[in-house]
Amino acid sequence: MIYNVAQLLKEGVGASRRRTASGDLRDIDELNPGDTHLEGELLFVRTPRGILVTGKAHVSVNQMCRRCLELTRVEIEFEIEEEFIPSIDIETGASLPITDEDEPELIIDEHHMLDMTEVLRQYVIVASMSPSLCRPDCKGLCPICGQNLNLASCQCRRDEIDPRLSILAQLLSSPEDE
Repeated sequence: MIYNVAQLLKEGVGASRRRTASGDLRDIDELNPGDTHLEGELLFVRTPRGILVTGKAHVSVNQMCRRCLELTRVEIEFEIEEEFIPSIDIETGASLPITDEDEPELIIDEHHMLDMTEVLRQYVIVASMSPSLCRPDCKGLCPICGQNLNLASCQCRRDEIDPRLSILAQLLSSPEDE
């Protein structure tokens, strides 16, 4: 998602443009190889230093269920806010100073093209960090054998006490039991 911002850079501080973000992000992460379609609305605002991009977007990605570890498809919505800085002065054509603190993804190229692709990919990764469930009633995995309890039950005995915790069982026993 590349946008020509030459005209906006020529305007004064506060000038703005609304743009639609619609396109494919490639290879978001290991769970989402290939193309993943993104939709959203962006607002480009001229700042004294460059262009502030704000907006909202949504995307559908694959995630691992936090209980059973099965792959599931999840809709994610997120907000964007980043300031992009030009590498070339729009009036003179002279190179502008770029510091080591300036992120390369946030630099507008010499043709005044603002590339949102990598920034949006990073936002999707961060937004998809919170784990989800494959379904609200997911039963998860058996802690003993690892069986997915959504698919089948297991024959593991769950009443056995871990020997490391047996001392705590003594605290729970009443004096009449002795």
